[in-house]
Amino acid sequence: MEWNAALNVYASMVDTSITRTLGLALRTLGSRERLAAYLGVTEERLGEWLEGRREPPTDAYLRALDLVARGPFA
Repeated sequence: MEWNAALNVYASMVDTSITRTLGLALRTLGSRERLAAYLGVTEERLGEWLEGRREPPTDAYLRALDLVARGPFA
């Protein structure tokens, strides 16, 4: 994913700890497609979480949090 595109996605999100974590996980993996696959959901569902329209299940959130905690080169 192009850096500017990633920033645009990040800027359009509701600012909560969940959306920030998912945004950082997205930046870590580089695309919605890869993050959705990593979390085992559709890109559409991931988009709902990223935009703050729905909250992810706890297990998906914890997977994203773990990915972020491992750093940007996970």
